Amino acid sequence: MRDGKVRLNDFTLGELARGLCRASRDVPETLTTLREAVSLGATMNSYALTTMFAACKREQYAYRRAKGKWARDENKKMIETLQEVWNAGRGYHNGYSLANAMRTFQLSDREDLALEIFKEGEVKVLDAHALRCALQSYAAVEGLKSADEMYRRGKKEGVVIDVGHVNTLLYAAMESGDHVYATKIFDDMVAGAEPSPDVLSLVYVLSACAKAKEADVAMEYFERGLKAGIDYDISTIDALLKSCAKSGRAVDALEVFMDATAHGIKVRESTITLLLSAYQDIAAQPGQLEQALTIVDMGLFLNVEPTDRMVKALLRLCVAGDDLDRGREELRKACERGVRVTCSALSILAEPYAARGDIDGALDVIRSGKGMGIELKSGVFIQCVSARKARGDGDGALVLYKASRDEFDVEPSARIINELFDALGRKGMWEEALRILSDDVLSVDGVARAGFSETAVSHLVRAFINAGDLEQGAAALEIGKMLTNSANKLAEERLRAAQKRKLKR
Repeated sequence: MRDGKVRLNDFTLGELARGLCRASRDVPETLTTLREAVSLGATMNSYALTTMFAACKREQYAYRRAKGKWARDENKKMIETLQEVWNAGRGYHNGYSLANAMRTFQLSDREDLALEIFKEGEVKVLDAHALRCALQSYAAVEGLKSADEMYRRGKKEGVVIDVGHVNTLLYAAMESGDHVYATKIFDDMVAGAEPSPDVLSLVYVLSACAKAKEADVAMEYFERGLKAGIDYDISTIDALLKSCAKSGRAVDALEVFMDATAHGIKVRESTITLLLSAYQDIAAQPGQLEQALTIVDMGLFLNVEPTDRMVKALLRLCVAGDDLDRGREELRKACERGVRVTCSALSILAEPYAARGDIDGALDVIRSGKGMGIELKSGVFIQCVSARKARGDGDGALVLYKASRDEFDVEPSARIINELFDALGRKGMWEEALRILSDDVLSVDGVARAGFSETAVSHLVRAFINAGDLEQGAAALEIGKMLTNSANKLAEERLRAAQKRKLKR
C-alpha cells in the first residue's frame, strides 16, 4: 500500500487498527500508522477508533480480574492514552466509539471524563449504548435527578430503550438509597410505561429499600415482583435479607430464608451471613443468640462452608449478646474447620475486652488467635489501644502497644502511634511519649522511621500542655516540625491556646 501497488479503501484503517492494536501500549504506534494511511488516501472511520478503545477496555477488564484497581501511575497513563485516541478521532466518532470510550473511562474510575466527552456533543445522534453509559456517568457525577432527565431526553430523541437503561437508573437509586424513586420506576415498569422488569430490576429495588431501612416496603415489592412474573433467585433473596438485617427484622429474615430453601433455592455464604446480621439488634434478648448460632449449623447442613465474613458476623453477635466466651469458642471451631480467619475477626473479640479494662483478656484472645494460625496485623492492637484511649487510660494503652511490639513483633504503624500518643497526650504522659518517640519512631540518624504525622505531633504537644510544661511543649513542636517537614498548625494552635490560658491566670 505504501508503494501504491494496492489502493487504500474505507476498510483499510479498521483492519490496520485491528491487527496492530492489542493493548494500550500499542495505541501510539497504531495512531502513527493510521495517520500515515490517511495521508496516502485512506479514510478515517469510527471502527478503527472503536478498535483502539476496545483494546484498552479489554485490558482494564483483565487487570481488574487479576489485581483489582489500577495503580495511580498506570491509571494516569491509560487515561492519557484514551484522551489521545478521542482527540485523534474528532469528526469521525459515532455512538459505538463514544460508548467504548466512555466505558473505558468509567473502568478507569473517571466518570467525570466519561461525562465530559459525552457532553461535548461530538456525536450528534444518540444511540442506546452511549445512553446507557451516559446514565451511569450522570448518576455518578451529578446525581440521580440528572440521570433521570437524561433518560427522558433519550426517550424523546427516539433512542430504543430497554430494561438495561432503566436498571441503570435503579442501580443509581440503590446506591443513593432512594427507595421512593426506585419503587416508582418499578411500578411504571410493571404498568407498561417502561420496559418490563427483570430479576435485576427487583434486586436493585429491594437493595434501595435495604439502604433506606425500609423492610416493609421491600417485602411489599418482593410480592409485587412475584405477581409480575419475576422468578426470584438467590440474589433477590439476599437483597431482601439485607433489608431485613438493616431494619433488625430477624423474624422476617428467618421466614424469607426458610421460604427460599423450601422452594429449592440454593443458598450461599452471603445468605447465611445476612441472616446472622439480622439478629444483631436482638442478640442480647433471651434465647436469640442461641437461635442465631443454629443458623451456622443450618448452613453446614445446606453445604455452605463458613467464611471469614460469616465468622465476623457470628462474633459480632456474640459481642452484642455479651457472651465473649461463646465468641472465643466459635472462633476456635471456625479455625479448626479450616476457615481462613483474618486478624480483623480477632479484633471483634479483643476490642470488647480492652474496652472493659480487661487488658489481660484482650491479650489472651490475641495469643489464642495467633496460636490458631491467624496472622496478626496492627489493626487488632489499634482497636484495643483506641478502646483504652476512649476511657482515658493511658497506662493501659501503653501496655497494649508494648505487647504488640515486644511480644507479638508487630511493626509500629503511623496509626497506632497516633492512637497511643493521643492516649498519652490526654493524660499528660509526656515522658512515656518521648520514650516511644526515641525507641520506635526515630532511626539512628534522627529521621522518622515509623510513620509520624502532624496529628501525632499535636498529641505529643498536648502531653506537655496537660503536664503543665509549656516550654517543653514548644520544644516538642519544633522537633515535630523537623520530623514531619510541615507547619503542624494543630499543634501550634493547641500550644497558643494553652499559653493564652496561662496568661489569663
